[in-house]
Amino acid sequence: INDTATPAAVSLGILQGTSPAALMSGASEMAGELAKMIEAQRLWDPINGKKYVKVEGWTTLAVMMGVVAREVQTTEADGIYTAVVELVRMSDGACISRASAECGEEKPWCTRPRYARRSMAQTRATGKACRLAFSWVMSLAGYEPTPLEEMPNDPIVAVVPQQIRPPVNDNTRPNIADSRINPHQRRMLEGKIAESGLERERIKTWVERSWKVDHFNALTNDQLNQLLIKIGQWAAAEKALADAKAAKEASNETV
Repeated sequence: INDTATPAAVSLGILQGTSPAALMSGASEMAGELAKMIEAQRLWDPINGKKYVKVEGWTTLAVMMGVVAREVQTTEADGIYTAVVELVRMSDGACISRASAECGEEKPWCTRPRYARRSMAQTRATGKACRLAFSWVMSLAGYEPTPLEEMPNDPIVAVVPQQIRPPVNDNTRPNIADSRINPHQRRMLEGKIAESGLERERIKTWVERSWKVDHFNALTNDQLNQLLIKIGQWAAAEKALADAKAAKEASNETV
């Protein structure tokens, strides 16, 4: 008789492993792919010689881990906006991280329009929720574990000397929201569709009607993020309907 039990698999988002070494190996591979994207899109700013990643990089990491950000609420008091955001697992709708953040009291935001303060509060809360869950992966990728938007606006700390970051021609820097998704993102999308249990043709039809896009390869990064949120919502709705149906059938059997 073999008394050696098979180690239970540990799952962190899409990362799975039966040992710490296996888990870290998968995380390191993911961190490497994340770093390639962050560098290609220049999603970081230097502060005191260290690289701080913008919220777009953090939300990309979240999607790679199988979760998306969802706004819970945004409130305002005396010109200060407070946003609450949670990270939701796309496979089952479970909340895995939640954070709040403010904007409006400090300069220069106290002089900005209301919509800008509201948006920044949501952006900071999103980055913070990602940090609470996945800062260790961002560190593996070689970046600081704090989102850029959370850094203080004190010019001594946050303003970057011109010689460190020379001006960049906008024509040479792709806009991450408008640029097309890469093959890795396409494979990730296909994996999320399969994982959700939804019909691929149904999703493709929605994409064609919404954006006049014939192929997933033609999606932009912004459209990909919107689609992943939709997939998560659809999957959660399907699960809720299935659970309600099962509960009703169980209730009928006990009558």
